Amino acid sequence: MRVLSIGLLTASCVLWAGAVLQAWWLGRLEPADPDILLLRVAPESPQQVETHGIGAAPVRLPPSVLWAGGDAARRWARRLMLPRVDRLADADALLQAALRERPLYAPIWLDWADLQQSAGELGKAHRAIEIAVALWPGRPRLLQRAAWMAAGMDSPQFALAALMNYWAVAPQDSPRTLGLARRLSPTDAVLVDAAEGAWGQGLAEPAVYQSELLGVARRTGDLPLARSLWSRIDAESRKREDLLFPYLQLLTEKSRHAEADSVWQQVLGDPPGIVNGDFEEPLMPLGAEFRPGWATPGWRFRPGVQGYSITRDPRRPHAGHYSLSIAFAGTENVDLTEPSQVVRVHPGQRYRLRGEWSADALTTRSGIFLEVYSIDGGRSVRAQTVPRWGTWDWEPFELEIEVPPDCLRLAVRVRRVRTTALDRLLGGTLWLDDLVLASMP
Repeated sequence: MRVLSIGLLTASCVLWAGAVLQAWWLGRLEPADPDILLLRVAPESPQQVETHGIGAAPVRLPPSVLWAGGDAARRWARRLMLPRVDRLADADALLQAALRERPLYAPIWLDWADLQQSAGELGKAHRAIEIAVALWPGRPRLLQRAAWMAAGMDSPQFALAALMNYWAVAPQDSPRTLGLARRLSPTDAVLVDAAEGAWGQGLAEPAVYQSELLGVARRTGDLPLARSLWSRIDAESRKREDLLFPYLQLLTEKSRHAEADSVWQQVLGDPPGIVNGDFEEPLMPLGAEFRPGWATPGWRFRPGVQGYSITRDPRRPHAGHYSLSIAFAGTENVDLTEPSQVVRVHPGQRYRLRGEWSADALTTRSGIFLEVYSIDGGRSVRAQTVPRWGTWDWEPFELEIEVPPDCLRLAVRVRRVRTTALDRLLGGTLWLDDLVLASMP
């Protein structure tokens, strides 16, 4: 009994392997004339094939059609469709026969939809695409092909739905998919409605799809699309930098500065002013790969720069427990532009920067100063202290600046300009503490 079982299993494996090899070999063949090679159906004993779900009556394969069954029939049908219009009937017969054998194999339905589209039967093509997508709802390659086919049909609504089905499972293909969707010329609300359906059932989190669609709006300067999208984003997601900042940038690029300020305030409240201006919180040094966001809070500086070091100093605070220390080694002609901080402000208002500073033996006549300047708008404004060198105990400093009406951000930084003088090597130590930026009445 055991020997018989082994024999049957071996025979089954051999038959299976032979079938696979035959299908592979037939798939490799590309004869010049499709009427050579595979077994023809004899005219005196035609093969009748019943199909269901595509609205076609039972068909008989004509004697010119080659039949190998399964996926081989599908491949032969595609060869018949491409070069010769007069063979479309043969291709249709092959595909219906293939559907009779494998009615749940979605790619055959797409081939049949392609054939119906070529024949101008768009209703049948739509139906076949719907069946294919329903059979394989999560297959990116199939959904992509279905979407591309639908985009070539004269039905924008159907094409948009197919594109969003594909986008839901392939957010990495956003530029191409959304570009096609945009070309269908739906209204902004219709496109966002469709996109909302995609991110509601998508593989990635909704913010991924929202960010991609917002990127399309910004690249094309489509403010109505961005506004329509922004109205669908929930309050918590609006706080994300990858959603908030691109929207603010688009608003400012379109000179909607008051609207951008209002959006920013609705999402994050009033401008916080200088963050960690008393240096009681740890500093976060930034790597060389850092690219600042639109207003990433906190001090920015590069660690390990030759000629100076930036640290918090517990030995010399003006108030509290820490101050900021910048110690210069006296070996470099330093061009200092840090630490710095980007600060959100209301456009058109006047602001005052206050703080305390002290120094010990700062060398060179190219002294150190603090400056505050605008980084938005068409007109740049700035204010700075008088450059200082030498030694002094804690002293207050104060700067005032009028924010332009098209400006949403100021930058604050410590500055020293490189010099060609003989005493160009900068040494000594500077301390800063209790920096505050506040609007003036």
